[in-house]
Amino acid sequence: MEEESASPKGSRDLPRGADSGPHVGSPIPPHRTLTLQALVHFFLVRPLLKLLFGVGVEGKENLAGLEQFILVANHNSHLDTLFLFQILPPHLVTTTHPVAALDYFSKNRVLFAVARFLFRPVWITRGDREGDSLEGMRERLRAGRSIILFPEGTRGEPGEMARFRKGIGRLAVEFPGVPIVPAYLAGAEKALPKSSSVPLPVWTRVVVGLPQRFRGTAGEITAALEGLVRELEALETGRRHRRLRRPSSIPTVAVLGIDGSGKSTLSRELARLLSTSGRVCLVSDVVEFFEGGEPSRVQPLVTEALRQVIGRRAKTARSLKSYKIPKLAELLLRDHVLEEMKRWYAPDLVVSDGCPLLNMTAWARLYRDEEPDDGLLASAMGILSGREKGSRGDRVFKEFPELMALERLPIPHLHCPEAVLFLDVDPAVSVERIGARGETMQVHETREKLARLRDGYRSVCRVLERDWRIPVRTLDGHRPMDEVTRAALRAFREMGVVEKSGQRKPNDDGVGTAGGGRPSLPGAIPEPPGTMPEPPGTMPEPPGTMPEPPGTTPEPPPDGEPAGGRKPHA
Repeated sequence: MEEESASPKGSRDLPRGADSGPHVGSPIPPHRTLTLQALVHFFLVRPLLKLLFGVGVEGKENLAGLEQFILVANHNSHLDTLFLFQILPPHLVTTTHPVAALDYFSKNRVLFAVARFLFRPVWITRGDREGDSLEGMRERLRAGRSIILFPEGTRGEPGEMARFRKGIGRLAVEFPGVPIVPAYLAGAEKALPKSSSVPLPVWTRVVVGLPQRFRGTAGEITAALEGLVRELEALETGRRHRRLRRPSSIPTVAVLGIDGSGKSTLSRELARLLSTSGRVCLVSDVVEFFEGGEPSRVQPLVTEALRQVIGRRAKTARSLKSYKIPKLAELLLRDHVLEEMKRWYAPDLVVSDGCPLLNMTAWARLYRDEEPDDGLLASAMGILSGREKGSRGDRVFKEFPELMALERLPIPHLHCPEAVLFLDVDPAVSVERIGARGETMQVHETREKLARLRDGYRSVCRVLERDWRIPVRTLDGHRPMDEVTRAALRAFREMGVVEKSGQRKPNDDGVGTAGGGRPSLPGAIPEPPGTMPEPPGTMPEPPGTMPEPPGTTPEPPPDGEPAGGRKPHA
C-alpha cells in the first residue's frame, strides 16, 4: 500500500487549495452564504459548547483549502459529531454530513428532527449489509460533498478505541481523490459517556491530523487510518499527562508597579522576547500566548471571560469602597486563570502583569492612613498563600478584617511567583502618563493614592527578599522602555532563574530547572540589539525604602546555594 501524507519519508502533503483529485461526479461549488443551519451552529451551538466543554482544537488549519474530504475519528459519545462540527469552516457546515444510526435517532421524534436540521446526516441502519450502509455515503461523495465517519461503527467503551471496520477502506479505494482527514477526540467520553444521558462540563479537545490519500487494498487502508488516529491519541495522551505533571514546576515571573509605571508594556515585551526560546503565557488584563516571538491563539477559558467582565466593573468604580470588592474578585479569578493556563497549556514560562498575592497585600496600604509594618504584611502574605496558619485572635486579622472573611470562604491559597521585577516610578510621573492616554482616571489614580500603593509594593518586595528569599529586582521606570527591557532581561540572568549558557537542567520530572531545584526560564534569554551597560540609578531614593538603589543587584549567592533560596508555596 502507498500512502501520501506529510511525512518525512518522501511522501507529500496535500496542497492547500488544490483539487482533491478525480471524482465520480463534479463537486458542488462552495457555499459562501450562511444558511439558517450554519447560523444556528455559529451563534448558538458553538458558543454553548465552548461555554460547557471548552472544546480546544489543534490542527484546524489542516482543513484549510479543502472543499471535500472524509473526516474520520474515534467514537465514544453522542457529542462527538457536535465537537467535530466545531472545526468546520462556515461554508462547509452545510456540505458536510455525518453518518448516523437511523434506528437510534428515530426512537425520539424531537431528537430525530434536531439531528436532521443540524447535520443533514447520512442515515444508516445498523445490522444492514456493509454494501447497503455505504451506498448513502457514496451518493454524497459523488455529489462532491464531505462526510464524517466513525470507523469503529458504534460508541465504544469510555476511553477505549475499537478496531476500525473496513468500510472506510472501501470508500478510500472507490474515491481515491477525496482526501481523508484523521482526527482524535479527547474528553468526550467523560462529557457524555455511553452509559449517561446527562452531559457533564468536562474540558474536551479535538486533534486534527494531516489530510491523507491512499493506494492499496481496503484492509491496508483501514489499518493505516486506524494507526494514524491511534498516533493522534498517543500524542494527546502524552500531552495531557505532561499537563497534569507540570503546573507546579512551571515558573512564574511577576512584574509589579503602580498604574502608569509601564509594567503592562514591559510584561508583554518580555513575554514576546522570551518566547523565542519557549512557549510563554502572559497573564495581564487579557491572557495571551507567545511562541517563536509571535502571539498565538489559545482556547479562552470561561473563568477568563468572567474575570475581564469584573475587571471592567472595577475600573468604573467611583470610590475606593466600591472598588474593593470587584477588584478583590478579579484578583482571585486572575490567580485561578494563571493556574488553569499552566494546567491546560503547559507553557515553559508565565509572565504575570502583577501578581494577585502581592497586589492584594500591597493594596492593603491604600486603605490605611499609616503604613503597616513589614511583619504584619509578611503574616498576611503567609496566610493568603497557605504558608502560615493564623488564629482568630492574631493581630493580622484585627488589622485586616477582610483576611478573616477570605479565610472563611472555600478559596484556594494564592500562588507566589518564582521571581519579581518591580518597576519603580514617581507617582507624579505616573499620573502624568495616565493623563496622556486620554482615558478616564480610575478612583485610585491620584498622586496621594499611588504614593501609598508604591509604599505597599516596596514593603512587599522587602518581605519577599528578606523573609521568603524570593529574588526581586527594582528597575527605574523613568528610563525609556527599551532600556528598561534590557535591564529586565539582565536581571533574569542575575536572579539565577536562567543559566547564562541557556542549558536547562532536568529535575526529577524531566522539567528544566536552574540550580537548587528552582524552575528555570525557557532556554537562553535573548539580548535585544544595541545592548549597553546599564547606567547607574539616578532616581533619588526616599528614606525607609528598599536598601538597593534602582538598577543595582545584590551579590550572587555563593556556589552551591540555590539562587533565591527555598521555593515558595505553590
